[in-house]
Amino acid sequence: MTATLHAPAPAPRLPRRRRSGFAPAGSIETALADLAASRATGALYGSAGTLHLVDGAVVDAQSPVAPDVRALLTGCGRLTDADWAEQLDACLTTGRTMAEQLVRSGRVTAGELQLCQLTAALDAAYVVLSRSEGEIRYAPAPAPLFTLARPMTVRELRAAVGRRRSLLDRVWPSPQLDSAALHRRPGSVPRGCTRRRRAVLEAADGLRTPAEIALLLGRSAYGTVLDVRHLAAGGLIEPVPPPVPPPAAAPVPAGPVAPMPWPIAPTPPRLAAPPAYDPSDPHVALLLRIRAGLEARL
Repeated sequence: MTATLHAPAPAPRLPRRRRSGFAPAGSIETALADLAASRATGALYGSAGTLHLVDGAVVDAQSPVAPDVRALLTGCGRLTDADWAEQLDACLTTGRTMAEQLVRSGRVTAGELQLCQLTAALDAAYVVLSRSEGEIRYAPAPAPLFTLARPMTVRELRAAVGRRRSLLDRVWPSPQLDSAALHRRPGSVPRGCTRRRRAVLEAADGLRTPAEIALLLGRSAYGTVLDVRHLAAGGLIEPVPPPVPPPAAAPVPAGPVAPMPWPIAPTPPRLAAPPAYDPSDPHVALLLRIRAGLEARL
């Protein structure tokens, strides 16, 4: 019996009509699904950050408004900036990755580091997938400093981001809080407020956004947004209202205008006084007699 050879089935394409969270798929999610279907390796650059892929799976995500692994470890006091710089220099001499160097040094455990990596990646991915406006591009890129211990498929990533969106809407459906400058609501009393949320409330000085509060406290960007939604639901925090423009100056009413007399007589020009002559001068006397004679003939 002769065996029949079959061509390998093509990789299934992910659904791209709807994104997680029951909202229309954005351009970056569409591009991400295409890259996953083609098992691409490289970086997808969006307006809010970068997604790194290996064989179509997401291994890291980065965003300037989401704390990275360094910010999480130094923000919570697990490492100092000097410790981080020391371990980074050691990687150059040992040839180890930063993750291997941190674990081998005993500064953090493997479990702590994996949790930080997952938190940082999901934070950045949430921001990147939530802001689909602007130009996107894909290009080969070097491996990021940290990668997930278990890469996530695009389907898993979109599902995780969708769960986070749904939780925020259940707590307090007010997306404008996520990027606005925040301050404590006047007259509010934080009764029953947890220590974690009280720190967020104290950091809301009227100038900082949730992303800036997360960087200040060394916490998860998404976790800080979730705390903000809880505080808003309790009536403790609110966005800073836009400045009220100063009222326009009222025009000064013009007084009554006196009617001009009509017609206006022109002012006659003032004539210069005739020069004084000396009649005893013989030349002047001759001229006067000539003028008198001429006038007598007219």
